Parts: sequence; structure tokens; C-alpha cells
Amino acid sequence: MKAFSFVHTADLHLDSPFKGISEVSEAIGSELTHATFKTFDRIIDLCIERQVSFLLVVGDVYDGADRSLRAQLRFLDGLKRLSDAGIDAYIVHGNHDPLNGWSANLNWPKNVHVYQGQVVGEISVEKDGEEIAQICGISFHKKEITDNLTSKFPQKADLNKDLFTIGMLHCNVGSNAGHEPYAPCSWKDLTLQNYDYWALGHVHTKDVRNNGKPLVIYPGNPQGLNPKEVGPRGCYLVDVDSSGNPSAEFIEVDSVRWFIEELPIGSLQTEHDLILEVNNCIEKIREESDGRPALCRIILTGRGPLYSSIARKGVLNDILEELRASEEGEKQFVWVESFVNDAGPEIDRESMLDREDFIGDLFKLFEETYQGDDKLADLREAIEPLFGSKAGRKLLEPLDDDRLIKLLKRAETVCLDNLMGGEAS
Repeated sequence: MKAFSFVHTADLHLDSPFKGISEVSEAIGSELTHATFKTFDRIIDLCIERQVSFLLVVGDVYDGADRSLRAQLRFLDGLKRLSDAGIDAYIVHGNHDPLNGWSANLNWPKNVHVYQGQVVGEISVEKDGEEIAQICGISFHKKEITDNLTSKFPQKADLNKDLFTIGMLHCNVGSNAGHEPYAPCSWKDLTLQNYDYWALGHVHTKDVRNNGKPLVIYPGNPQGLNPKEVGPRGCYLVDVDSSGNPSAEFIEVDSVRWFIEELPIGSLQTEHDLILEVNNCIEKIREESDGRPALCRIILTGRGPLYSSIARKGVLNDILEELRASEEGEKQFVWVESFVNDAGPEIDRESMLDREDFIGDLFKLFEETYQGDDKLADLREAIEPLFGSKAGRKLLEPLDDDRLIKLLKRAETVCLDNLMGGEAS
């Protein structure tokens, strides 16, 4: 068979706003407004520059069922560019942009292939007059699909077993935390059809599984849109050799990048010290963002004498406003989205453990929980329903051990602040 290549992307969420961003200048606001479009343009540029055979878009092209006309027109423009370059596009729709949503009456180029809902479609791909692959896919015909759709996909043996076979599916594999359980399936389910590659969408974090046969990939969303979507975002460029062996390379295409940075206050004595450290943090982010603008959330941690100052009403907000003002006019801006004050006052932990009152008992309970696996397990069991609920999966970060300890330490600070008035013991 002929060697070929393709690009796999998903969850474009074109025209989606950045969550929780306000009070930005016109220039910065414009950069954020156009971020998803610029990112999509970079994906199209990649396809053309690498002369791939086709592009796979696996669900959630748009952010909502009633997708904006602007988003549809920008998507159309990109696909026309592919058409002019002789590159086909294969598209399935997901829970955010199901087929029963509103669509404008537009003339799509012949290189665009959209899979329908309820029944898996099968399309053969040719290169220079020779069949090189077969692509099977299914769209969401409505938002809430709770069936396991993998059972609808045909066996490779029932197709052309000599062709490289790709499955396109917008789904939640293995009950991935933080995402709605639409089209749920297991990793094992994806091995039953004997496909060569599964192009997945829905989960916004990149993930490569079964790095053999089949190669199973979530590319994640190519543009982070909130503080939970930090770090490099992109798509996968997949090369298939003449023996049908795929190899995948992650290509960064995000136009604005999210960061979350922790800043310990333990060694800081004054507000001036804090501002210097925050500026150092901003310059570090600017260097790591590889020439693109960035958004960051700075989490203040630890305990120290500076806590009494930063806990005062308005102090952190004033610093935030000064930092933002200094970034106006910067092409590669670093916009501080917020400070999160997870710091606390200085505490003599030995003295706290020696106290024979309610505060001492409470502090001992925190210490025992930090050090005891059984108590951590009890705590996890108590709050798991909150994180496992529909709203919790959507709004809260997954509850791993690190997250649980951070929540516990924050609870300790809040309790001691209220019981002791923020004073050191």
C-alpha cells in the first residue's frame, strides 16, 4: 500500500468564549475572541504544509447546538482552503454540535464528508487512484447519547481487510472524570473491531492508548479555554508507512496558552517581595509560552508573615490591576486571570498540637488525616458524591490524592483563620 499521512483534531469549539475572563482591553479581548479561529487556521496550515491526505475532525466543531453563523463561515473558509489543496476532510459531530442543531444553508466543498447519526458510515479514501484507507464514523444526532456506540462499528474483516482502517468516535472511554458520560465505552471495546486507528474526541486532555494496534488517540482540544485546560494544546499528525504502521506526532497549535502557577509565600516579608516574585513568575510564563500570549492563574501557597497583608480586603486586587495594566500593549501578553489565596498565617504546629481546647482538637484531626490513609479514604468517600455528580464532573477538577490534600490544607487554613482571627499561634 502507499504511505500516507493525516491530521487528527477534535473539540475545536469554534467561537467559544474564554471562561471567567473579564475587564480586558480591546486589544486583548480581540485576541481572545479570535483564539479558536486562529487555532483552526493553524491546523489547516499544518495540513497544507505537510501535504497530508486528509483531515479528521472528531466532534464538537462548534460550542453549541445553535452554533453561530460566524463559526460556520470560518469553518467553511478553512475547509475551502483544504479543498483548493486537494485535501479531504472527514467530520463527525459530538454532544456540543449534534446534527439536530441549527445549521446555516451553506455550500460546502465536495472534499467535505460529514457522517450521519444512528448508523455508522463507511468511506474509502484514495490517493493517486489507489485505495489507501477506509474510515468509519458516526455523529451524535442529538446531544445526549448514552449508548455504547462501538457496537455499531463493523468488523474490519467485514470491510476491506487489506486497507488501513480508522474509526471516528466522539465518546467517553473509561468514564473519564470531568466529562459528561456520553457514548460511554471501555478501552477494550476499541480493540474488538481489529481497526488500525481510533480517532477519538470529547475528552479535552490529550491521551495516547494502545500504542500499537489499534493506536487509540484523544488529541484533546487544540485551544485551552479555561484554567483547567493548561499547557500546550494541539492536534496529531499521523504518518502511515507502506506496511500500514502508524506513528503519531503531537503538534502544538494553540494561539493562547493557559498556565497555573503556585507561588509559596513562606520566604516573602513584604508586598514588594510578592510583586517581584509575581513578575518573575510572569516572565517565566512568557518564556515558556513560545511566543504566544498567555493567561495565568497564580495560586499563593504556604504560610508566612505576609499572609496578614494579602488577606486584607483589596490588596491582591490592587496588585492584580497593576499587573494587568503593565501588560497592555504587549503583543505576547501574560494576563493574570486571578490570584487564589491558598496561603495561611505562620503557625507553630507543635504548640497547636499541645493545645487542650477545640482548636487543638481540630488541628490534631487535620494532622491525623494528613498522615493516615484510612482517614483520607473516609474523607474521599464522604465528598465523592459531590465530585461524581453531573454538575461536579462538569465544574470540578478530578479528585486525585494531590487534589484531596490541597482541599484539606485549604480547609485547615479557613478553619484556623475563622477560629483564631488569622493570628499566628
